[in-house]
Amino acid sequence: MSDQPPELPPEDRPSITAHVTATGATADYLRQLASVTGRPPETVTIQWAAGQVVVPDTALGDDPAVPAWPTLFDGPPDLPEHTHAYLRR
Repeated sequence: MSDQPPELPPEDRPSITAHVTATGATADYLRQLASVTGRPPETVTIQWAAGQVVVPDTALGDDPAVPAWPTLFDGPPDLPEHTHAYLRR
């Protein structure tokens, strides 16, 4: 194997233009991901089409591979009832 980077194709080749459309729950997920990460939705959608972003098939809480929510958090058991008071401390 060579330590040289792969040779890039010549720049004079014709470009490729593609249009990607996401709909329904996938589009909603991509919009939310773009909003949270501060990136344009178009960028996130192109990354999704390229396989760089994976859209889950189910909601996180519905996935059997994810453990029950209480085991994911290490905090007081009454956190939901007293969140406002804990944040004020």
